[in-house]
Amino acid sequence: MTHQNTRDERHDGALADEQRRANTYGLLAAMFQPPDEGRMDRIANTTNAEVEVDVNALADAAAGAADLTLDHAGLFVGPFELEAPPYESVYVDDETRVMTGSTAEVQAEYTEAGVDIEMDEPADHVAAELEFTFLLVTTEVEALGAGEFEAAEHYLERQYEFLSEHLGRWISELAEEMREGADTEFYRLLADETQSFVESDGKRLADRLNRLDGADDDVLTALDGGGDR
Repeated sequence: MTHQNTRDERHDGALADEQRRANTYGLLAAMFQPPDEGRMDRIANTTNAEVEVDVNALADAAAGAADLTLDHAGLFVGPFELEAPPYESVYVDDETRVMTGSTAEVQAEYTEAGVDIEMDEPADHVAAELEFTFLLVTTEVEALGAGEFEAAEHYLERQYEFLSEHLGRWISELAEEMREGADTEFYRLLADETQSFVESDGKRLADRLNRLDGADDDVLTALDGGGDR
């Protein structure tokens, strides 16, 4: 096998792995939004081979739940006190209200990236932050596919910075609130899967960027051993 063939295989493997990461962030972003028929169909039609969470278990839990809409409202929407407020500002700013400093910082991240998160929620809602990370990974995948490795490295760095400064800082607290407040197995399992994936992905990104510090390493080398689940 030639060196070029080996590199092509590494490139294809990296693309597939990164697409799974993108799929996972996109799926999780959808699961924190109101559980309509389309989102439940998305779970049912996704396989474990396509994502890095146990979507089969999530699908089983969703099918067995009497009323996910009611549980979603109690956790994230109201009208009464929320069991698991889905906003970064509540955890990072230690505020009972939203639209504080963290909200503005997250919105600034979106604006800098030229991204418009189309959700009827504040910028620091967990679904919005997951969606933004999905878009960052998707842009990295597009750069990899085009052979634009410096651009791909840039988007790896952006992902790590966003997880370190925002989503990764509070996901464990949100997950704990969800586990304590949820009435359905679906949202308890969603808490576990989201926390596990986001935390492991943050470590994986740190490992990859450490590899890129090596003078002889390129982005494909970094992606080869990224500590995937």
